[in-house]
Amino acid sequence: MRAFQTLFAFYLLMFGMGGCGSGVYTPETTSLALKADPSGVVGKFRITVREVIWQHDRLFLISDKNYRDPRTLVVVVNGDTARDVLRGKSQTAEQYFLGHDIRATGLARRVRIFLKDRDGNLTRSSYEQTRVIIGDATDLDVLSR
Repeated sequence: MRAFQTLFAFYLLMFGMGGCGSGVYTPETTSLALKADPSGVVGKFRITVREVIWQHDRLFLISDKNYRDPRTLVVVVNGDTARDVLRGKSQTAEQYFLGHDIRATGLARRVRIFLKDRDGNLTRSSYEQTRVIIGDATDLDVLSR
């Protein structure tokens, strides 16, 4: 996983920040940018964290309680990075992030999520989610504390 983070950081340095301007994307502007470029948008993304979920050793910081809405931004933080961010803090991830503004630097893409039934089998139901993938702890800032 660290190799992915290193490659991702290199990608951001080489290609990312020059093309996106100095602005920061919101959930609304990210949605518009992804309509213009469905392959993905690299930049800085600002959200107020409305939901925090740990699943499969990943932390999901979500901009709206309706995580199935494609306009909702979901910042995905791998477990090692989340533990780096929380190291030395006496709070849980929920206590640390919930209700606070964050800025994440990374790649936003729409991802199709397929639902499973209670037995773990895929159903025909799915939805699109807009996810921001970050590289490491330096790509995530808590703006309001």
